[in-house]
Amino acid sequence: MAEDEQAKGPLTGQVLYILGRVQGVTRRRLDQLAQRAGGKLAAKPSAKVTLIALGHSAITNVLPDGRIRLPSTLPADAPLISELDLKRRLGIAAPPPDIGRTLTSREIERVAAISPRLIACLSLFDILEPVDEQFSYGDLVAAREAGRLLARGIDIARILDAALGLRRRGTTLADARLVESPNGQLFREIEGKLAEFNGQLTMPMDEQAQTVDELLLEAEGAEEAGDLAVAERLYSTALRADPDDPVLAFNLGNIFDAQGRTAEAKIGWQIAVARDPAFADAWYNLAMAAEEEKQIDLAIALYRRAANAQPDYGSAHYNLAMLLTSLERCAEAITHWERFLAVEQNSRQAVTARRAIALCRMHLQRERVKAG
Repeated sequence: MAEDEQAKGPLTGQVLYILGRVQGVTRRRLDQLAQRAGGKLAAKPSAKVTLIALGHSAITNVLPDGRIRLPSTLPADAPLISELDLKRRLGIAAPPPDIGRTLTSREIERVAAISPRLIACLSLFDILEPVDEQFSYGDLVAAREAGRLLARGIDIARILDAALGLRRRGTTLADARLVESPNGQLFREIEGKLAEFNGQLTMPMDEQAQTVDELLLEAEGAEEAGDLAVAERLYSTALRADPDDPVLAFNLGNIFDAQGRTAEAKIGWQIAVARDPAFADAWYNLAMAAEEEKQIDLAIALYRRAANAQPDYGSAHYNLAMLLTSLERCAEAITHWERFLAVEQNSRQAVTARRAIALCRMHLQRERVKAG
């Protein structure tokens, strides 16, 4: 019984639907992680969904009172979790910091003068981080700042956008004071001066402008249909609108690569890893480009970056092992062949991996014999 419980993942039996985008993680990777956690990622909203995760970009679905506007095809009783909660369940985000959490929602409500629904909304977008329904003093300060802005007539969606912009830059709403300029933009006040903190807030967009989510959806559709020129335009627009998400740069790099524009593709992938050094897919693509250009040492280094960023990245281990084997660096090669087999033991390439391990071991044995 204990073994059965151990075998269960954090999403066992769940059908997960993600509203909005999850920052820095491709759809392919999310699908893999959900399956590994025992669940299934739903391609579209339906009655089969049992768990809904809110990507940070889903602030466009937030109503003024803090409720979340969901597709009508989703079950009304499906629980909602935040983007950070999802990442923690999938094993790609650190657990909550071990800080004192002794405040209840009722205490936050009383001191910050905001409703329980708005407290829940702030928590669903990771502005507040309760654990077991207990909040920290930092949560109280952030909620109080949100309450102050709400009292000044600034709607909750704009507050969320601003707070998430701060978060991406390594700070929080608890550490900042936001002010509204005469034209309605939100700025951070630092030593009496106004500072921009989120390119999305200050980017001029007309009333017909699409959200980044809409641009991404349309770009993916164009890419699937083979309309690379349209996909390039849409990804480029989305990339300018969102200065943080590495997935947009990665996707644009893929479009350039499909057009044979390798130099531009590499720039896109380099932007992706600059935005997120743990973006394994981008390291992998850079490694393949280096290998095609016969820059073998660089390719090995880049495959290592991909494998270190994502230890279960079978293709990175396979390609790295292939290169090391060709260079007769057999001890290193065996390590990566074995890691490949640990995650891809039933793949078609598993036979090649097992044969390569046997050959590498024979080579190492011959070297030992020669050395006496």
